[in-house]
Amino acid sequence: MPATHVLPTFHHSLSGPVDAPCLTFIPGIGNDAEFWAAQAQVMTTHMRVLRFDPWGHGRSPAPPADCNFAIIRDGTVQLWDELGISSSAVVGLGFGGSMALALGLEHPERVTRIAAFCCRSRQPDDRREFWRERSAAAQTIGMNELADKTVDRWLSADFRARHPHVDTLLRVMMKNTTLDGYRAYVQAFIEMDFSARFAQLRVPTLLVAAEHDHGGGPVTDMQAMAAENPAVTLEVIPGVGHICNHEAPEYVAELLQRFFTH
Repeated sequence: MPATHVLPTFHHSLSGPVDAPCLTFIPGIGNDAEFWAAQAQVMTTHMRVLRFDPWGHGRSPAPPADCNFAIIRDGTVQLWDELGISSSAVVGLGFGGSMALALGLEHPERVTRIAAFCCRSRQPDDRREFWRERSAAAQTIGMNELADKTVDRWLSADFRARHPHVDTLLRVMMKNTTLDGYRAYVQAFIEMDFSARFAQLRVPTLLVAAEHDHGGGPVTDMQAMAAENPAVTLEVIPGVGHICNHEAPEYVAELLQRFFTH
């Protein structure tokens, strides 16, 4: 990466001991740096934690005009370069989980460990169509209405009633996402495909599926990924859906602590 910044810089925060190993949390589509805040706080006991807002999300600038999956991946590496981070462990969910795996494939010398939640190496055709429909809907009805529809799908009515702070957090994050930012990341997700290379990943990797995730990274799909690669292990979180780090925050935090610090 040249010294001159060729990509916009993500708005970011660093916390935890300055001399500790680095752990980077990769946000998903419609999520910002607050998505992983609960787990990040736990991990700062032992690690230097980096969180950031994607382009067009939260307080980050707009995505570059030619934004695609590879450029978003390069933006993370550029951020590491800017901050003097030579290596980092990586965590992500959904788009963030897929990006974590892609970083490990492209930069194995810089990625120490990966925890990838509820994700795939390629969107199947029906999911590509789903995301095209979401992108079109965002343009038609706007991000506010799309955010409400999305969170209503992510979380059950019972969970929202029992955890109103989670409901509010997820809605605010998505409503603070620009239309251009959302559509750029959706298009990147549609064209993402590193499935032919996934078996080559050699970074120690924990794949985490959620029992009731039927869209983002179903258990059967993640089991198939795990079977392709001896460098990965698979854990299934019972009783939760796609947004498992908010439905089972303590469980997820314990998983991360065990995988990254023991």
